[in-house]
Amino acid sequence: MRNSIKRGRGVGLLSAAVGVVLSLSACAGVAAPPSVTLTEQPTGDLPAASVEALNAALAEAMALAAAPGAIAGVWAPWSGRWVSAQGTTAPGGTEKLSADMRFRVGDNTQPMTCDVLYGLVADGVVALDDEVSAYLPSIQSVQGITLGQLCHGTSGLGDFGNTLGSLFASNPTRQWSTLELVSDGIANSRTGRPGESYAPSDTNYALLGLALEKATGNTAKTLYDRYVFGRLGMKDSLFPDPTTVEISDPFVPGWEALKSPDGTPACDAPKDESLLSNSQAFTAGGVVSSIDDLQRYAQSFAAGALLTDELRDKAWETVPLSADAPAWQSFGPGGMQIGPMRGQAGYIPGHISAMLSDPETGLTVVVLLNNSTAGAGFAQTLAMKLAAIAAKAQPVEGEKLPLVGLPWSEEQMTERLAASAVCQPAG
Repeated sequence: MRNSIKRGRGVGLLSAAVGVVLSLSACAGVAAPPSVTLTEQPTGDLPAASVEALNAALAEAMALAAAPGAIAGVWAPWSGRWVSAQGTTAPGGTEKLSADMRFRVGDNTQPMTCDVLYGLVADGVVALDDEVSAYLPSIQSVQGITLGQLCHGTSGLGDFGNTLGSLFASNPTRQWSTLELVSDGIANSRTGRPGESYAPSDTNYALLGLALEKATGNTAKTLYDRYVFGRLGMKDSLFPDPTTVEISDPFVPGWEALKSPDGTPACDAPKDESLLSNSQAFTAGGVVSSIDDLQRYAQSFAAGALLTDELRDKAWETVPLSADAPAWQSFGPGGMQIGPMRGQAGYIPGHISAMLSDPETGLTVVVLLNNSTAGAGFAQTLAMKLAAIAAKAQPVEGEKLPLVGLPWSEEQMTERLAASAVCQPAG
């Protein structure tokens, strides 16, 4: 019964989408989504003790990740803000990083892709339970998988990043067909039946982006501009054309130590990954942004600010990360719920980054390191450590110190970062 309903609705949607395509493309007939006003963040500095601890934590993480530079920001509404750019653009270089530089956000693109989906649902263009095959009938073996399952990571599809990742890093300017990426993911072993359980997979978000392009007749760039960047005033953010491998300044050059034949990273000669085609990630990781823009997005994502009330509740019906994961870790619309905070961590050759925000207190953390060798998990751990430091920041006059309630400590994250270190000096 359910499948026959979905097939019938899909045919109708394909016909209806023609009218939507025209209206979206011509900017007529469908009103642009409204801009979003976020809770105001502080402009004053955090207390000196917090700043000292945050600067030390960032410097230590840079060394553990063998990153020449890093940019990070913390916003604690009851206390103040801290934004810091440390280090240089290249190993052994002299050009300093600055906090206004843009960078590739990797997997932090994925919740943005889900926000596009939910925006199109609100506009009546697609539905969460529409099957992928309704929009991409030529792609085999995706029957029974819905757009909502792609967004929430429960499709059961394998991850093309597992098989193609080394090629992405070794040849970053290569132009990839999105169909080639998703076909590789579909050919990989399934992680489960559709809707059964969560498993990380870039295939989900590349396939979702492809389906949404087909449903609307618009490019992913147009959809991000309309449903995410424009609404949040993210003026530094963009989704480059896949043929554009160079991002205009100010931009953070990125590096990665590629694997040697013995499987260890070639730490003495990291590869410059600054010129890169985002076709290797498409809507699973192709966005470029800045610390300030990603702060705005992290805050919006955590609060569900881009979603209608009804869809916000639906979006944050989370699923466990795994059978043995702590109860305070789960997965929502393209990103994680970890304790009271929501966010994501991203990898793309050259850059690792993470964003976290607490919708209740407004505590928000964003980090970027310009060596991707340590992986996205390292950036997430750093963000969690900075959050633990900032959660204790003393309030300004007239404010009270909130109970953030993080289920991890600064000390635990320090130990985890040390255990994840790469390319450390001998002895």
